[in-house]
Amino acid sequence: MSYTLTFDDSVEASIERVRREQLEAAHDGLREEVSTESVHDARKRLKKTRSLLRLARPKGFKRHNRALRDAGRALSGARDADVLAETVEDLSERFAERLAQRDFEAVRSRLAARAAAIEPEGGPETLAPLLASEWVLRDVDVVAAMKQTYRRGRKAFKVADREPTDEHLHEWRKRVKDLWYQQALLEQLCPAELKPRAKQAKKLSQKLGDDHDLAVLAERLRAEPSLLGDALLPLIAQRRAKLLRQIRKRGRRVYAERPKQFARRLRRYVELV
Repeated sequence: MSYTLTFDDSVEASIERVRREQLEAAHDGLREEVSTESVHDARKRLKKTRSLLRLARPKGFKRHNRALRDAGRALSGARDADVLAETVEDLSERFAERLAQRDFEAVRSRLAARAAAIEPEGGPETLAPLLASEWVLRDVDVVAAMKQTYRRGRKAFKVADREPTDEHLHEWRKRVKDLWYQQALLEQLCPAELKPRAKQAKKLSQKLGDDHDLAVLAERLRAEPSLLGDALLPLIAQRRAKLLRQIRKRGRRVYAERPKQFARRLRRYVELV
């Protein structure tokens, strides 16, 4: 099972194959066991399917996008809470000389206990309507869709670079993730070119994800004094400042081209298939 389009057949047939593979794998995982891991995997596959949807742009796009979004929201588990505990653990390793380990552990253990108490919600029935629905695909133009994805990401980067608020960085992260997934989908057009580009977008998405986790942790610590995490806030700010420098550098590399240049290059790959 590969999250990649093939071009031996029509692009529409390949899109349908990937769509079904992602949704069936998510459904089967939940049918086997509803756990934190299966819920997390299903949510990840739904995000990938939404990126595929944005590439395909079928008839009724908004309706399909809303259905995928709502299905993802209906699935919840301890994963998000787990991430906060893992973020504290990462901070403890990076700033071991700045704060006693018992202070990090006090916060981490409280967050981990909360995560352990959360029961996964949702199940295979959440995804059944998605499997039953169909995408009406006609004359899919992957280049035009990718150009839009790239342009939106580049615009979001400019906004986040100028004003790096939590909201702007999170919005940019979503656009970067689309670029990563969609370049992975089109990888077979020119593996030597698109595979490294997808990898760069993935690394940028992960850095933005790390920053988002720190932002959520800081917000949680401020909102809940019972977590006793005030001493972590300066460390979070320092780590985020360093991440932001790395993110900006990677962002300039990923979005170095103008959208027209990006699309022109991609169009040449399509014409060679």
